[in-house]
Amino acid sequence: MKNRIYVTPMVTRFSVPNTGEVAPETVAHYRQLAKGSPGLIIQEATCVDIDGRLMDRQLGIWNDEQIQGLHQIVEAVHGEGCAIFVQLHHAGVVGISEAPMCPDDYTYVQADGSVKIGRRMTLDEIRKTQEAFVAAAIRAYKAGYDGVELHGCHQYLICQFLNCKVNRRQDIYGKDPLRFVEEILV
Repeated sequence: MKNRIYVTPMVTRFSVPNTGEVAPETVAHYRQLAKGSPGLIIQEATCVDIDGRLMDRQLGIWNDEQIQGLHQIVEAVHGEGCAIFVQLHHAGVVGISEAPMCPDDYTYVQADGSVKIGRRMTLDEIRKTQEAFVAAAIRAYKAGYDGVELHGCHQYLICQFLNCKVNRRQDIYGKDPLRFVEEILV
């Protein structure tokens, strides 16, 4: 990296609605950020699973068709001499899914007072979600990103596993909540 200044991930809502695909505004936005000469940009929360979206205009990295658009972002940023990581994300119970998954059954009260009911993930769903993170990292590599960051805060899925009020499981993922993330990393 050319310096130690980096741009933190900030959701833009520039993607194509309901597809997760990169829009021209997305590329222009990241090119403009790179023109400010940071050493690194961490691209906004980019969802690893269509059912894990936070909103309908969230960037996605859940299928191979999205790689080309994501590559356009990478090329625009690299063209300005800047490195770029992608932040891999899954919203869990706080997302827009009609049947949101969560480490355990959980009732989430949103800021507007509405309620979302998260259903307990099966072991198979945990494994498939971990695989979605891994597959997204592979797509990020194919798109040319310099690295990835796992989004583990702001009440999203990884954070839900680490929160004992949400994750009340009695199996290995409750007794060792870091295991969810550690198995993604290995």
